Amino acid sequence: MRAFLDESGSDQKLDPNTYLLSAAICSEVVIDSTRSEITSLQLKGQRKVHWRMEGTNRRREIASAIATFPVEHLVVVFHALKHQKLERRRRLCLARMLFELDELGVKIATFESRGPSDDRKDLEFLMMQRTKGAVSNDLRMEHRPGPGEPMLWIPDAICGSVSNARCGENTFLDIINASATVRVLTI
Repeated sequence: MRAFLDESGSDQKLDPNTYLLSAAICSEVVIDSTRSEITSLQLKGQRKVHWRMEGTNRRREIASAIATFPVEHLVVVFHALKHQKLERRRRLCLARMLFELDELGVKIATFESRGPSDDRKDLEFLMMQRTKGAVSNDLRMEHRPGPGEPMLWIPDAICGSVSNARCGENTFLDIINASATVRVLTI
């Protein structure tokens, strides 16, 4: 099993201080075909399919396509206190996500790169989780640039659809939930 992960904040006016971390989880054997399907949604001139940059009709099209993919979705949501820093929110979500992925038997978790320094911090955090016994040594982590790994576009859209649902617009999440499992865990 593989997981591709992306993160997002929610709407700061309607859902302030909320952080989301999403994983698209699938078998190795479906990655190439799923990657091809999500790439087919990329418009001319786009570096990647990015939820925040899409309008309502495109979001509906993206959600409908994702609903057909042989992918499960796991989202960790943390609604923080105003004074809690973004990195703290991320760490709490990451700890829960890594635990959940390990429990599901995921062997490789691929994250969108946030740059060498932040990627290194992620790897150090994984090592710390292993030391604490929160995850096994079987779970590995890697980082890829978002435009270069279309599988990362899927959790981006899931984060967006969950954020939209949290703010009262359920359309996109309802489409995805029709044929896929989106498990939202809150901390």
